[in-house]
This record gives sequence, C-alpha cells and structure tokens, in this order.
Amino acid sequence: VTGEKASFEVIRLYLAQGNVISGIRTDLAGNGSSFTCKSGYLVKPSKKLDMNVIANHIGKNTQSDIQADGTLYDGAEKAFRGTIDLKRGCAGSEGKEEENVLLLGDDVVNKTIPLILCTEEDVKGSHGASIGELEQGMLFYFEARGISKSEAEKIVAKARLEKLCQETADEKAAEYMHQKIEEVI
Repeated sequence: VTGEKASFEVIRLYLAQGNVISGIRTDLAGNGSSFTCKSGYLVKPSKKLDMNVIANHIGKNTQSDIQADGTLYDGAEKAFRGTIDLKRGCAGSEGKEEENVLLLGDDVVNKTIPLILCTEEDVKGSHGASIGELEQGMLFYFEARGISKSEAEKIVAKARLEKLCQETADEKAAEYMHQKIEEVI
C-alpha cells in the first residue's frame, strides 16, 4: 500500500475440506495508509489449514487490523501466524490482531501464533485470542429449544462465517460465500 492514506482490505473465507496453505503480506509504505484483513474459516475433521498474515508498517501513521474467526472440527489442525512489524520510521502507527477459535472435538490441534516486532518508539501494537468450546449455558439454551448439541455446533459455526459475509461490500461475492457455507455446513 504505497499511496498517501491508501486503504486496502482483504476478506478471506476458508472452508477447509482439504489441506490449505495461505499467506498475505502487505507493506504499508504510504503515510497514513491502512490494511484490514478479515478471515473466516471452518476446518473439517482431519484436515489442515495454515494461514500467515504479515503487515509491515513502514510509513508514518499507518494502521493494520488483522482478524480471524473460525471453527475446528474433530482431528482438524490449524496454524495462524499474524505478524505486525512496526519498522523504524513508522511513528504514530498502530497494529492490531485478534483471533477467535471454536474447538469442536477433543483431538483438534490449534496453533495461534501472534508476533509483534517493533523498532520504533511512538507506536501501538496489540494482539488477543479467544480459544474454547461452546459454553454450557449456550448449549443449555439450544437444548431447551429442542436443538441437539451437534446442530447447535453447526449453527454457531455458520454464524461465525456469516458475519464475514455481512462485512463483504461486493454483493456477488457475499452471495457466493453464503452458497459455499451452506454447501459445507
């Protein structure tokens, strides 16, 4: 992203029915430029997903926001590496990274690997992760309405992906994403 105050947004949907490796790197060279990456994923039983997102802050007052939200089923493996590199000369810049992972099975392998590198003084960098199973209160709510645990898991997994579709400005892309989510779930 080289233009002054240029903005770049990526929305990615992974419905890993096979093994998937994906990577994105952006260089925020223009002063005031920004990068947003929103990823949604669903990794089916015994499949693997490996994602890597790198945001290099080079220009002054740059912004990056890396978000990932997904579900891992029985035996699934996922690695998510998010790197925010606040380089010398990028004063006033800010990088954020967040991931939320729903684990549906005892033998899933989740690797959430956030990395913030910094060689500049006046910058902000933050990362967070929420990793867990469906809460008992939520399961009780579904079961009280006649919805089984497996159906509740599908509903919650689908909702996480549908959120990504709602954030997609391109209607045709959003419709295609809806269709693929329905096919996989």
